[in-house]
Amino acid sequence: MKNRFRIFLLGLLSLTAGTLFADTFDAVVDWNRRVEVGFGMSGQVKAVEVRPGDAVAAGAVLVSLDTVLLEIAVNKALNTKAISEAEMERQLAVVEREQTLYDEGALSAVQLEQVELDLSRTEFAFNDAQLEHRRVRHLLELATLAAPFDAWVVDSDFMPGQFVHHQADSPVLMTLAERGRYVAEAEIDGAAVERLNRSPDIKIRLGDKTFEAVQSRIGLEPIADGNEGQRYLLSVQFETDDLIRPGTSCTVLAP
Repeated sequence: MKNRFRIFLLGLLSLTAGTLFADTFDAVVDWNRRVEVGFGMSGQVKAVEVRPGDAVAAGAVLVSLDTVLLEIAVNKALNTKAISEAEMERQLAVVEREQTLYDEGALSAVQLEQVELDLSRTEFAFNDAQLEHRRVRHLLELATLAAPFDAWVVDSDFMPGQFVHHQADSPVLMTLAERGRYVAEAEIDGAAVERLNRSPDIKIRLGDKTFEAVQSRIGLEPIADGNEGQRYLLSVQFETDDLIRPGTSCTVLAP
């Protein structure tokens, strides 16, 4: 009987010791990344492909502008570049012919310098045509707003047919939050800071689920003064494909 009691007592002490040496902190979930995206150019909205609440993959088209005029500008710049390239090749042939005449003594140095100057002008014109083609192609790319990462669409001000001005005081934007990774934030005291710096295995408990910490960080500066001293922000990143709304309560566990 005494042996059974002793075994029971040792087990109870073991459980109690495990509880005493475990840190638990009340925390709330927040987005890991939350960004507002908009166009880098002005134009009329042609199509809005997503709505608030949608899950989107990185690179997915969110909104597109009307590109008829930009497509015309791209084709025009391409034609100008082709003409400039042909003119440069023609002028190169002229310089080679004139150089041969100069070497044979049938052409003066002044005349040779003139055709070489004409070649330089055509080269500059070709370079300008190339730059213009790159510029309008870049504008055409800016006319499509794409997701920078896997995200949830939090909010959107875009509507089909709407004209957007990217330099307006209040530009039209779409709010995205990173999908798949969240952060749990808790306030801890100075003593907990020292303990957590020696505890790499941190977990997040959310309802009946437990998640491994991907990365944790403790703020260098205090965020508040509590009754027992200064408080610091503990941020713990974790991953899940589930949608977790910011402000959801959770618990940070440290062994």
